[in-house]
Amino acid sequence: MAIDNPYRLPSTVTPVAYRLRLEPDLVNETFSGQVSISIEIHAATNEIVLNNDDLTIASALVDGVSHEVSIDAETERMTVIGTFIPGQVELEVTFEGRFNDQLVGFYLSRFTDEDGTEHALATTQFEATHARKCFPCWDEPIFKATFDIELVVDPAHGAIANSSEISRTPLDDGRHLVRFAPTISMSTYLVAFVAGPLEMTDPIDVDGIPLRIVHVPGKGDLTAFALESGAFALRFFSDYFDIPYPGDKVDMVAIPDFAFGAMENLGCITFREALLLIDPSTATQPELQRAADVIHHELAHMWFGDLVTMKWWNGLWLNEAFATFMEMRCTDAFRPEWQRWVDFGLSRTAAFDTDGLASTRPIEFEVESPEDAEGMFDILTYEKGAAVVRMLEQYLGEDRFRAGIRRYMAEHAYGNAETVDLWDAIEAETGDPVRRIMDSWIFQGGFPLISVDLAPDGRSATIGQERFAYAGADPADDQRWAIPLRYRWKPRDADPRTEQVLLDEESQQIVFAEEAEWVVVNAEGISFVRVAYDSESLDRLAEIAENHLSPIERYALIDDAWAAVLADQMSSTAFLSVLEAMAAEA
Repeated sequence: MAIDNPYRLPSTVTPVAYRLRLEPDLVNETFSGQVSISIEIHAATNEIVLNNDDLTIASALVDGVSHEVSIDAETERMTVIGTFIPGQVELEVTFEGRFNDQLVGFYLSRFTDEDGTEHALATTQFEATHARKCFPCWDEPIFKATFDIELVVDPAHGAIANSSEISRTPLDDGRHLVRFAPTISMSTYLVAFVAGPLEMTDPIDVDGIPLRIVHVPGKGDLTAFALESGAFALRFFSDYFDIPYPGDKVDMVAIPDFAFGAMENLGCITFREALLLIDPSTATQPELQRAADVIHHELAHMWFGDLVTMKWWNGLWLNEAFATFMEMRCTDAFRPEWQRWVDFGLSRTAAFDTDGLASTRPIEFEVESPEDAEGMFDILTYEKGAAVVRMLEQYLGEDRFRAGIRRYMAEHAYGNAETVDLWDAIEAETGDPVRRIMDSWIFQGGFPLISVDLAPDGRSATIGQERFAYAGADPADDQRWAIPLRYRWKPRDADPRTEQVLLDEESQQIVFAEEAEWVVVNAEGISFVRVAYDSESLDRLAEIAENHLSPIERYALIDDAWAAVLADQMSSTAFLSVLEAMAAEA
């Protein structure tokens, strides 16, 4: 991160606690508000700099004294000018804004009821850098603070926020003032509130945490699956991380107009309606699985992302990749019959297709501007990222990996961390070279092709690595990875054996204790690699596929062969032979 990055706020002044009051006007499509921020001034300064995007500032007071304000629209900053000495002071800003039609910041989500009448909800979407569209704030993940939120709403409307409602008071003008409990210390992109015509299910108790589904009127009959899935996930993640849920309640909110699949706002998780409200009696298994995945993904974030948060947006990949990995781990426990890890093979192929192009990127890259952060929401972040996390977990073993995750969570709870902090925690717990392994995967684009040559006597195999590249792409021959590889081999007259190796050279030899009849490299498809066998080894695997290869391994043989055709490394005739052999064994 460059020190002179114009998009980064100085750390001379930092927030401690926000007290935010908002008054949405759904008819005129405007809102007004006041935010009082307890701030810590760490060194004498002539300015207090925070973020503001298209808000009109009526006044700015520091300890009750009015100060001049300047606005820089390009960098989305506002500066309070004055002479400020070290210590804690109160910054109070009064402001106004308009709801936008971009589905970010503070916006209106519209829906039509059964009578054809149009209604609107005032709702939020702040990730990555859109809280500043709603209220002046330190809108970077590193600047965590607590939030006391108040909403002034129509008396017939519901209102929810990150924490539990603690009071609802009628005002002289007929509106209601709804106050919410203080939140834990968290980043601005996780702040959320929704106001408008809403209905809520009765809360269910999940080990002391109330869980509800919030929706527009008339859709309460579509909430049972989300409640079941959400309750399962809350218990699953509390156990996995060995930390109780960090908030005081969970509302999962179905929003009619929503740009993303869902958003992990602490305690006020917002979803696209179709991914939360679902009828199990008519939905297909893929539709149910998609809904469960998204619910589990967002609830995983309550710990990994909300409780422990990245310092800056370059860490966004890990936030999303780990939640994607955890969603599948939770869904696999929730419905084992869905075989979620087998299905992940298809998602992994989509990531391969992108990562095999010359135009691919490293998983983690330097993020300077808000636009850079938005560019990280792609298949390499979610699917490739989840695949390399899964690869590490399987190499270390599930229990050892989880012990490292628990160590990381305990060390950084309620704070911020860098990607390397996770690797260091797992490495400290396991003693394995985790940082060296993972750095080779996240800081360079592409992935390896593993060559396998079984010796004629079957006593050894030579495995090698080079970058996989589609025909016409630059293969970047100097790239190397530290590759955790699991392989399974069959001794004569004995059951198959599974072993693993860390391939971090251009090539190396694996030696079998006895003569091997066959060997399958990348057993169960746990590593983010493609595999190319010598012709004899490939023929042997085709012969034994039905009895000795799992579905994901059979799929990988076909998928890798087709990729080899596209990379001009296998003829279409040879591919059809592989396909015919697999079909014959099916």
